[in-house]
Amino acid sequence: MTNRGSVIRCLAGSAAALFCVALPALAQEAGDGQPADGLDWSIALRGGFSTDNVNGPSYEAIIAPDLSLVRSGERGQTSAGLGGAASIDQNRNVRIDDAHANAGIDYALDEWTGLKGSLGLDLTQLKATDSSLPAGTLTGPLEFTGTAEGSATRRLGRFDLTGTLTGTRFIEGPTTLADHSQVSNADQGYWQGIGALRLGFEVTPLLSVFVEGDEGYQKFDAPSPSLGRFLDGRTTTLRGGVSYADPGTFTAEASVGRAWLDYADPALTDRPAWVGEASLSFTPDETLALTGALETSLGPSSDTPGDTDLGYSLTGEAKYIVNPWLTLRGSAGANRTLTLGSGAIDWGYSAGAGLDWSSSRHVVWSADYLFTHDESSSAGTTDTHAVTVGMTLRR
Repeated sequence: MTNRGSVIRCLAGSAAALFCVALPALAQEAGDGQPADGLDWSIALRGGFSTDNVNGPSYEAIIAPDLSLVRSGERGQTSAGLGGAASIDQNRNVRIDDAHANAGIDYALDEWTGLKGSLGLDLTQLKATDSSLPAGTLTGPLEFTGTAEGSATRRLGRFDLTGTLTGTRFIEGPTTLADHSQVSNADQGYWQGIGALRLGFEVTPLLSVFVEGDEGYQKFDAPSPSLGRFLDGRTTTLRGGVSYADPGTFTAEASVGRAWLDYADPALTDRPAWVGEASLSFTPDETLALTGALETSLGPSSDTPGDTDLGYSLTGEAKYIVNPWLTLRGSAGANRTLTLGSGAIDWGYSAGAGLDWSSSRHVVWSADYLFTHDESSSAGTTDTHAVTVGMTLRR
């Protein structure tokens, strides 16, 4: 299974993460799919029940406030958001599921040049029953992620050139066991920087091809406790692909390439791997929306010290608006992680469905079901059923 907090990102995202059913976006959107101007807020109150073949049943109550602000100008748009979720379970354990703050800007210098920037701060906490934690965990660790990203795009006739810089800081707190002793996770913390350059060519007004390369370096806070060595490394990725965009109806992009992970410590084995990325969005009318994505990650192994994990994640989501009051949702996902040296394979999949019913302009009732199956070489097989129901008060 891919190492939590220490994945060297080849493309985007964590390949070991299961795709979960999400609550609907509460902010209204403009006709072009962008958030509408103004201040939006919501407070969600939910109850959850889950059961799996390892830990049995559990219950929790959740409160999730959210606040967002969007402002548009003549040449661009700025946005900011603040929100989170906190839960309490049947044992009266309080957990910070999520606390986040973010800001972004999208600005056009002229008709050929665009600038984008974003800053995101996230604080989460794993459940004590999470399969990645030691047996007998009383309290899961707090995980902080801060990410800053900036990009510039320049059109040169039928060519377009985009440069992107990304910086990430990750910190994982200690894990508290049932005997109140603590396990340090300092070796999971890291600094990471990635620089990427993409050159695209417009074959037709709808079809483009591109090549993209990126270079990233990851510096850990402490050495691996099992190896006594730092897992610092540099990742280089080169890939080529094709994109198709019919705004408002269908957009798709796919690329494939090669990645190289070079560890700074010569005692560790460097690893190359094939990587791929894809995404699509299909909205044939105002009632139906389909999305999908494929992501790849390459990083130090979480199960085999000194080895390297290559992970693939495939996700999909569907949303159908039956009428102004009722929306149906569905999701599915699959993941596969290969430990390159040992050949061990971890895999899993998920499927879920949900609905949202608006009893008034300001009140939305929701219900969700999610099934996940996870097979890990270290934690065995886990099947989980989860049901969540709740109400959201919104502006």
